Amino acid sequence: DLDMKRLRIHSNTAMEGRIFIQFVALILTTYLRRIMEKQGWNRSHNLQEIMSEMKSLKEISVEGKRKKLVTTPTKFQRQIMELYQVTL
Repeated sequence: DLDMKRLRIHSNTAMEGRIFIQFVALILTTYLRRIMEKQGWNRSHNLQEIMSEMKSLKEISVEGKRKKLVTTPTKFQRQIMELYQVTL
């Protein structure tokens, strides 16, 4: 969330930290949008929709097991992972 309206911060150090985090988030958001634009995804999808879709994908670690369990991705989630070259 890049909304800077709700800054309930009382110290200068905390404010600088918050601004830095917002700056990094802006860089990442720009990078993700640029990939979408290069592949033509921005015509049919927006970044918020993609982020919401990926929230339901979970990775679970079970103590004593080496392999992690991952929820089965939907077709759209697989397309998103392919777009950003992410593997599970």
